[in-house]
Amino acid sequence: MGYEQLSQELKNAYVNVRSLDDYRWDLFEDKIIGVHKKSELPIRIRFASGREEAEKMSENKEGFGIDVIVVPNRRTFYIDNGAFILSVNYLRSLLVDINDHIVWHGFKVIEKDGNLVQEDFYEYLGGLMVSHIKNNMISGQDYLLWQFYKCEHCGKYVDIDSVAKHMEGHGVSLTDKSEEKYEVFELNFIKGKVFNKFGKEVKESEFSSEAKAFLKDMFKDVQPIEEEDF
Repeated sequence: MGYEQLSQELKNAYVNVRSLDDYRWDLFEDKIIGVHKKSELPIRIRFASGREEAEKMSENKEGFGIDVIVVPNRRTFYIDNGAFILSVNYLRSLLVDINDHIVWHGFKVIEKDGNLVQEDFYEYLGGLMVSHIKNNMISGQDYLLWQFYKCEHCGKYVDIDSVAKHMEGHGVSLTDKSEEKYEVFELNFIKGKVFNKFGKEVKESEFSSEAKAFLKDMFKDVQPIEEEDF
């Protein structure tokens, strides 16, 4: 099958995403399969004649990954059975949002073919993404996603840039560690608070002194709004 034999709706979708170099794409007769290059998270883009058919399709998940169903209806964007049902004009922005919510959260040095290699771990924060889309929140303006390490010695969360200094205080050198795992938190510049991936607030008392200083600097210009206004 040649490219010219693909349906117009599939080509219309493909032209919207093919320049997003965080993904690689495979084109099939009735769908597009994307893979996020760093995390290997699959993105399945399928097509329906309307909302009713799309919602039936959303009931049949093909496995691990994100399901996107494109409909011809204009100004359509909603979630059903975990699948994104949308108009083609929203497809590119969704893929950008997905990439923004796939975050590096650690590594481990492993042996492979007689050599030591670094295996990286990524996490897709789908719940936070849906919340950000719902509330029209913009990355870098309304929130940032940031890695924090939970110290095994004191139980406090340490921002990623302060981990080496904090561990030195416990007599531990990061150069001796072959594995690190981080938790990704949302720094919310609207509320002036920190939330975990489930949307639960992380209290100031849970952070190390270094992280408290980091957060104070990050939130220094924030004027939190009232909860009921958000």
